Amino acid sequence: MGSHHLLEALVRAEGSMAAKVLRDLGIDPEAIAEKVDEFDAEDTTDATPEETGARKMELRVTDDEVHLVFRDQATVSLAKTVAELVGGPVTATGPVTGRFVPLWTATNELLVSLLQSLRNEPLPEGADRGKAALLVRRVLHDRLRRRRGEGGR
Repeated sequence: MGSHHLLEALVRAEGSMAAKVLRDLGIDPEAIAEKVDEFDAEDTTDATPEETGARKMELRVTDDEVHLVFRDQATVSLAKTVAELVGGPVTATGPVTGRFVPLWTATNELLVSLLQSLRNEPLPEGADRGKAALLVRRVLHDRLRRRRGEGGR
């Protein structure tokens, strides 16, 4: 979560001091959202190396396969080295099967989380339901929806 998410959440926090100050300065939520969408977080301190790498990922779906594409140089280089050592594609068979379990689990958890965000579903039991967390979650949902409108990027 970057400072831009917090900024959008602050201006949308109905009745808060921050929202009042920002509105009194003539700043509205839509103007902030539009301006945030113009900038690239990679040019700021908000972008961690992990987020920068993640932004280069893509999930492609065919009839019966899902392809998780990594484009960051560090991951591509590591994958090439591993593939060279095993002499071809790395499959989850034999002694390395267990090493693929965390990847499978994380991918499925990510997909469920994306579905909940995109459908604006309620948080699961035990999740943080604090006012700030709900505001930020709403901002993240709105941001995903806006990005889908830009061709799904």
